[in-house]
Amino acid sequence: MRKERDLAKNVWYEVRTAVNIEEPLFRLPEAKVLLHRVFRETKARYDFEMRGLRLEGAWLTFYIKPDDGLKLPLIMQWLKQTL
Repeated sequence: MRKERDLAKNVWYEVRTAVNIEEPLFRLPEAKVLLHRVFRETKARYDFEMRGLRLEGAWLTFYIKPDDGLKLPLIMQWLKQTL
């Protein structure tokens, strides 16, 4: 079990998450469109800023700053369920 994070306002969080299991799924143009759509839907649902989006192999890395500072777990849960 991992330790609870202390969340705060006006903080950028680095996120690194696996998006597939060693499959080159996100090299396909259709998958990139899907990824873009999911981020747009998430942005419509939650207020946040995101920078430095990088897709490398099976890993997606980016920086995110939730507007209220506390919704990071909700945002990440929504992203992971929708992807």
